[in-house]
Amino acid sequence: MDEIFRDFLVTFTIVAAVFGMVYMHYITRHRERLSMMEKGLDLSGLLAGKHARWTSLKYGMLLIGVAIGMLVGNIVYKQYDLSNIVSYLSMTLLCGGLSLVLYFIIEGKYKK
Repeated sequence: MDEIFRDFLVTFTIVAAVFGMVYMHYITRHRERLSMMEKGLDLSGLLAGKHARWTSLKYGMLLIGVAIGMLVGNIVYKQYDLSNIVSYLSMTLLCGGLSLVLYFIIEGKYKK
C-alpha cells in the first residue's frame, strides 16, 4: 500500500508541475498581449502565424532525426557492445542535432 501511495504522489506531483508551468505560460502570454493592446502596439506579428510552415518542418525533421538516432543507437548497442544508455543517448542527440543543422541550412537557402 505504501508503494502505491508513493507512486501516486510522484505522478500527481509531476502532472501538477507540468500543468502549473503550462498554465503560467498561457496566463503570462495573455497578460502581455492585453498590455500591448492597451498601449496601442501592433499585434499582427504575434497573431499572423507566418512561420507555421517552417516550424512544422523543424519539428518534423527533429522527430525524424531522433527516430533515426534511436535506430542507430540500437545497432551500435548490438554491434559494438557499448553501454545501453551511452549508445542510445549519444546517437539520439547526434542525429537530432544533425537534423536541426540540416533544417537551418534548408531554411537559410529558401529564405534568400
